[in-house]
Amino acid sequence: IDVSTGSCFTKVITTSTTFTITGAPSGAVGCFSLILTDGGSQTVTWPSSVKWTEGTPPELASSGIDVITFLTADGGVTWYGVHSVQGAA
Repeated sequence: IDVSTGSCFTKVITTSTTFTITGAPSGAVGCFSLILTDGGSQTVTWPSSVKWTEGTPPELASSGIDVITFLTADGGVTWYGVHSVQGAA
């Protein structure tokens, strides 16, 4: 995900997927949203720079849509992931 190209991204998960995040703004707060379809149907691997509530990545819906928002205040060294919508149909 190159966040220098936008602030909302979509992905249909059909195979195991490893995400990377690039293009974070330097010296400014940055955020983006990721809309995943069928994210729980396969293995999704997140960058180690993403910090989750209680240290655990969200359980994604195997059928449906999840929306995850990511925020950084340090140029992308650390991203905070928030699972804002789970399993929307």
